[in-house]
Amino acid sequence: MTTTTSLLLLSLAVTCVLCTSPPNCANVNCAAVTCNPVNCKCGTYKDACGCCDVCYKCPGEVCVPLYQHRCTEHHDCVLDNPNVRIEFGSRGMCKHVPQQHDHANCTEEH
Repeated sequence: MTTTTSLLLLSLAVTCVLCTSPPNCANVNCAAVTCNPVNCKCGTYKDACGCCDVCYKCPGEVCVPLYQHRCTEHHDCVLDNPNVRIEFGSRGMCKHVPQQHDHANCTEEH
């Protein structure tokens, strides 16, 4: 393997780790953060540091796990091609996920 190829692979590996790592919020002061206003059809959640509102992806919308997109409740980002790695930009769509019923509290009457 040539030096150029080795450096290229190392750069790619470092980039993948940085892109998929959660942000360091230890020194973030939310009062000093300027958040962009949002207008969301399907509700909001707080960003990784808990400062700014981010829109949930609605059912049927495209979602990209690398960008940490979240789908609305009872929906998951179902990947178009599960063989494409998240760090290489795999995409999906927010689809309904049936909820598992907890039978632990059921009796024979129910």
